[in-house]
Amino acid sequence: MLDFSRTSPAQRWLVPTFFGVVLLLGLLLVGSYGISIDENQQRDIGMISLKHVGQRVAPAWVAADHDFDKYNTPLAEFQDRDYGVAFETPVSLLERLLKIGYEGDKFRFRHLCTFLVCFAGLLALYQLAARRFGDWRYGLLAALWLLLSPRLFAESFYNDKDAVFMALFAIATNTGVRLLLRPTAGQALWHALACAITIDVRIMGILLPVATLGLLGWRGLRGEVRWGRIVGLTGLYGVVLAGLVVVLWPYLWPAPLHNFIEAYNHMKQFRWGGVVLYRGEFVLATSLPWHYPLVWMGITTPLLYLGAGLLGMGLVGRQLARLHWRLWRDEGGLQDVLFLSLFVGPLAAVIVLHSVLYDGWRQLYFVYPAFLLLGLRGWVAAAAWRPRWAGWPRALRVLTALSLLMTTAQMVRDHPLQNLYFNLLAGPNVAERFEMDYWGLGYRQDLEYIITHETRPVVKLYAPGPSPADFNRYTLSPLDRERLQFVDNPESADYFLTNYRWHPEPYPYEHEVYQLRADGRRVHSIFLLHW
Repeated sequence: MLDFSRTSPAQRWLVPTFFGVVLLLGLLLVGSYGISIDENQQRDIGMISLKHVGQRVAPAWVAADHDFDKYNTPLAEFQDRDYGVAFETPVSLLERLLKIGYEGDKFRFRHLCTFLVCFAGLLALYQLAARRFGDWRYGLLAALWLLLSPRLFAESFYNDKDAVFMALFAIATNTGVRLLLRPTAGQALWHALACAITIDVRIMGILLPVATLGLLGWRGLRGEVRWGRIVGLTGLYGVVLAGLVVVLWPYLWPAPLHNFIEAYNHMKQFRWGGVVLYRGEFVLATSLPWHYPLVWMGITTPLLYLGAGLLGMGLVGRQLARLHWRLWRDEGGLQDVLFLSLFVGPLAAVIVLHSVLYDGWRQLYFVYPAFLLLGLRGWVAAAAWRPRWAGWPRALRVLTALSLLMTTAQMVRDHPLQNLYFNLLAGPNVAERFEMDYWGLGYRQDLEYIITHETRPVVKLYAPGPSPADFNRYTLSPLDRERLQFVDNPESADYFLTNYRWHPEPYPYEHEVYQLRADGRRVHSIFLLHW
């Protein structure tokens, strides 16, 4: 039999093999995905901040690199100046140092960087789970659940906002747990660095310092940590965190406190007043019902994880009810309280504050690792349950394996459109009731179809905006890209391309030559207008 102890040979080869395979898989797939609607804007944010810094520390370098020439808007006047840039600016810096010139290569490089950060978040989740349950096998199970979350899998290659923030939030949660369990100056410094980077990607990362310091203070009230140590570590942590947040965010430099508060207020009620398709009706993003994020999470998360998560939340809730103000009995209970607070707290906040949400629940992806950890708590308890039926533990493992295999099969079948995954709870006619390819990733396949089936030297295309259809030309070869020209109205076009966003009903065109489908659902259509 294999030895599954903490220091066993099985651990020494299984864990590196798992993450090695994931890393290799990611490197092989990183070129498979199209360009999303937000990516060019995100690159602009990074480049403007990089130019702002570069003109102060290396003006000759900025002047010599003509990729900066089109970014003439000063940072102080840029509309999105209050976006965190702890990911965007380093990626832009690496891109320019590597002298990446072709636009398609720039986006592929961004996809690679996005994947590598998300891969680091996967490692952090493994460590969180293995530490919480004292078993590396549970760490691998948690990592596998995140890996086999179809939407997050796809978005870990191109969603450099929400997926990157989720990964960094998991990393900072990992350093926070280390600090809570072993309060030392070194752990405080690592947590300050992780939190600063997370905050400087998305300001909601401020939740982590609040949760960490709150629970550390509660440990002091319980007499588990000396107050002198807590005060000293809090002071060290606070000073380093504040300093790093300012240093890593150029927008804050002129007026750190004022600009930080301004950015927080803007993100709390984000400046987007569009409409979203929700349960078959168009609703203003500013007037969404309270259950919007809960429904979206419920219909896009594999059912195994949902059931385990609800069970885990119930168990932790029962623990809190039994212990009252004491909150936890041991270190495992302390971690459960942290995970529950990091999942329930943000959800409750967006519901109470009526925060602007859109495109599903992507702005709340960062709570997902905590939810999976709660789900693992439920799964471990279910595995330890001993009913009269002796075959229960084996049945649970078989059901888990079957669920993971079915999810894997669907992800392989739908590649590279795993971001369009819905579970059975979504019900019938999903494409008419919920937003589908709001990222616009499918335009890559649309363009590839046209290039493959068209012989004309120049083909004119129209895609209703806003869409990234034009940007997806950069996924083609330079010769093929030049053959495709986008025009401003369908009357001048040879083809009409659509992802049906804000228009779920059929179009009046008769000659549909291509339909992109995911899980049997219509996602994109191409109509031939002139031939």
